[in-house]
Amino acid sequence: MALDLNSIDLSAVDALAAIKAEHDQLGERLRAMASKRDQVSAEVYQRVHADYRKRLDELAAQAAPLKQRAGEAYRALRNELAGLESAFGNARLDREEIDFRHALGEFDAIELQQRVKAVDVRIEEHGKARTQALALKERFLAVVSAESELEASDDDTARMDAIAMPNPAPAPEPAATVIATPIKAAPAFDSGATIISKVVPMPASEAAAPTPPEPPVATAAPVAASAMPVPPRQMSRAVRNPDATVVFRQGRLEPRNPEAGSVVQTLGLKPITIGSDSTCDLHLSAPGIAKRHVEITMTRAGFCLRDIAASGSVKVNGASVQEHVLAEGDTLLVGSAQFNFRLL
Repeated sequence: MALDLNSIDLSAVDALAAIKAEHDQLGERLRAMASKRDQVSAEVYQRVHADYRKRLDELAAQAAPLKQRAGEAYRALRNELAGLESAFGNARLDREEIDFRHALGEFDAIELQQRVKAVDVRIEEHGKARTQALALKERFLAVVSAESELEASDDDTARMDAIAMPNPAPAPEPAATVIATPIKAAPAFDSGATIISKVVPMPASEAAAPTPPEPPVATAAPVAASAMPVPPRQMSRAVRNPDATVVFRQGRLEPRNPEAGSVVQTLGLKPITIGSDSTCDLHLSAPGIAKRHVEITMTRAGFCLRDIAASGSVKVNGASVQEHVLAEGDTLLVGSAQFNFRLL
């Protein structure tokens, strides 16, 4: 069943808009404080700074449930928009097909007019709904820093958010084992990598079991294969767990032409947006750049680039992409702005 765009609840979006406005204002004041730090005593500076930070924490707490509500509505809207994009594109193809069949002589001009009229009605209907859905999407995106904040149900995004903004560590639990996967051919120390190891609690039945003693050294006959000690069960789980250790390396986008500007954009755990809007992390003013053109998010596979403007003008190594995991040395083209992607 198609989603009624007029029935979408925007109350959470309106509330988030007010929170974001205050949040941005506080951010501007915090930035202004840095240039005025020598104008007041350290005590006053710290007092005002603490007040602003406290208020930002309060705003974040207020925004959390609102983002969850807005996210549910946004994901439904996004799915509806995908269907409208498909229907609109198919209707335009149908229109092209009618003209082609007429050119081949399948039917006369009168029937052509009838068929064109019917398909043009579909194009207009889908086009209006698509335009309305895109406008609603912009309303949702205007109240968050990145689209991923409205996609908390996506596994990769939820994982990245949990890493980017960790909660206070809980009290240590007894009988826990740290599972780690070795990194092949890794240098002794990689300053550009962040390593996160999961702590997996052991079942009580296994936690109570003592660790098997080391097998005695054979002094006479060789030990038969069947007599070899069986590794503990938790160790076999560590071998089967490919997700135990995750290595995150920072990346960067290096501008390659004047349209790309002169700023080298560092990529980390926090999603970044590229576009002509001043709120984007990487602001571009070159022609052909949408307000919110590209989003780059850290996922388990690496830095994932998405053409959120659905413009078809995002290319990696010369090929148009809608979504792509960046690799070392990739050349990225956003409109007319060209970048090189590097891993740190």
